[in-house]
Amino acid sequence: MRIAGNYTFEATREEVWTALNDPEVLAQTIPGCQQLDEVAPHHYQTTLKIGLQAVRGVYIGTVQIDNVVAPESYDLHVDGKGSNGFLKGAGTIKLRTDGVETILDYGGEAQIGGKLASIGQRLIDGAARTLINQSLKALEQQIVSRRFAHATAHTAEVDQAVAEALHERSAVTENLYAPPLSPNMPAPPETQPAAVQVPLPPDVVRRSIKVEPGQGLTETAVVRGAVEDFLKQNPATPWLIIAFLVGYLLGRRR
Repeated sequence: MRIAGNYTFEATREEVWTALNDPEVLAQTIPGCQQLDEVAPHHYQTTLKIGLQAVRGVYIGTVQIDNVVAPESYDLHVDGKGSNGFLKGAGTIKLRTDGVETILDYGGEAQIGGKLASIGQRLIDGAARTLINQSLKALEQQIVSRRFAHATAHTAEVDQAVAEALHERSAVTENLYAPPLSPNMPAPPETQPAAVQVPLPPDVVRRSIKVEPGQGLTETAVVRGAVEDFLKQNPATPWLIIAFLVGYLLGRRR
């Protein structure tokens, strides 16, 4: 099975690249992800529960990222199996800038077996495109959320710095106008400098991210997103359905 497409982000290429390489973000944007383990740099193991009828089931797989060219492209290799069969695939992700937007191009080939192989090609292709598109939409939402969180944190840091500067200025002013010390008054004790703690390098450990039930890109979110996309692409559809129902009801009354 061959699949290819693209998605346009309203974000910089650096923002998209950072999100694509953040395990926390990936765990929230992979459809049906229940757990994501980073077992080595650019090497992940994952457990997925997919609810779409054509590919319904629980899958356990690995993802290996190679040939990384930051922040432009990388290759990925996927190997997974579940109750409905297995999947092996390889593909490439590329990022290109178009003005203030970033376009992600993806393409690859996959081999499927087991019960999945008995499902029609059109159903498999449609399910794959739906999952990929909804995953990329969720990725864009994560980018926007993190951008807002970063801006909020930066504002809080600026406010804290201003407050500390005003406090220091007030302390200096009080010292300038403080009365001189009496000759018999003991001098205040000298303040010892605080010990500087040098952070130790973190140990390299297996990183495991669990997605709580109802969080991440759930089956409901995938279906809702697919319906929203369909209505955006076919805005006249709801009116056609309403017209059909009205005509049907009027016909029955006659």
